Amino acid sequence: MRLLRERVSLPVLLWLVVLWLLLWGDLSWANLLSGLGLGLLVTLVLPMPKVDFGLRLRPVRIARLLARFLLDLVRASAQVAWLACRPGRQPRNSVVRVPLHSGSDLFTAMTAEVVSLVPGSLILEIGAPSAREGQGVLYVHALGAGDERARERTRREVLLTERRIVRTFATPAALAAYEQRCRADGTATLRERTRRDPS
Repeated sequence: MRLLRERVSLPVLLWLVVLWLLLWGDLSWANLLSGLGLGLLVTLVLPMPKVDFGLRLRPVRIARLLARFLLDLVRASAQVAWLACRPGRQPRNSVVRVPLHSGSDLFTAMTAEVVSLVPGSLILEIGAPSAREGQGVLYVHALGAGDERARERTRREVLLTERRIVRTFATPAALAAYEQRCRADGTATLRERTRRDPS
């Protein structure tokens, strides 16, 4: 019984049962019990390592992050639609290298996901934080970033996305380490765009 408690995670077991039922496409006692048995077997034979995500949930910041993401989504969709429909030459694109500061695989992946979901930008490669002195790197394919000013704007937007994610989910210790890396890199003064800031 102790082995079951140590090795079996209830959320993982429930997820495996749900996946089993979805694969069969039929909710029956036989499928439920066979899914439960198979889920127990998988979690006992192939136990997942314990992962401490080290997250701290801040509901107000989560709401702000979602609102900002939706705003970026609408704005970028309009920009991509305009670039696709406007007459004349097609815009030049660039691959922009953006060094991150979170020092976490999780925050690097979250930043990459949010950036990729916004139209006009696509993550081509992710360099893990452990690969470069605690800093992850994203290589972003940016639509319409043909000059240095546009590439710098892309870097700025990615770094601001990372900052929003870290400030929303990081523990106080992880947030302090992030802020220290930003100060060392010179990006601690990066601010959200205002109406007076045209860049």
